[in-house]
Amino acid sequence: MFFDNKTTEEEIKLQLADLSVKLADVRKQVGELAEELDRLADRYRDSKGKSDEYEQYAKKAIAAGNPDDAKIFLAEKHKYDVKLEKLDPQIRSVTDTRKKAMELHDHMVREINEAKTRLAVLQARKATADASMKYSKTVGSSDFEQKLSQMEVKSEYDSAMRDAEEYVRGDKDE
Repeated sequence: MFFDNKTTEEEIKLQLADLSVKLADVRKQVGELAEELDRLADRYRDSKGKSDEYEQYAKKAIAAGNPDDAKIFLAEKHKYDVKLEKLDPQIRSVTDTRKKAMELHDHMVREINEAKTRLAVLQARKATADASMKYSKTVGSSDFEQKLSQMEVKSEYDSAMRDAEEYVRGDKDE
């Protein structure tokens, strides 16, 4: 049997709704991770800029014959270098987590599209079965009428499959 009236169709629709909610959560998480990555990248650039700046000050102090000033500048540079060392693993961790969240997003999109395809195919099969039942009740026993009925059922099936393909194709464009 294709499916019992609404059970499978409703199950797939519920699955689609559930996946859509989960997909929205994953999209939100990916966005939050991207924002966090931007914040960390800004902090990294700022710290790197300050580190480089204090290094230049230290070089100028040594060139000017002020080793005590150079030590102060190098101490400041070291503070920013420590910040950079702490930011590196954070950036890697957020990048890895974001990558995994994006992979999960892509997987969920594929699942949603597959569920929509299954739903469209089931709906097309149901329409074909309904048409077949309808025509088999009205057709007499002659060969000509049976062939005509088969052609009509095939035409109805082809039409339902085209509709299902358009339905699925239309959802992928969104």
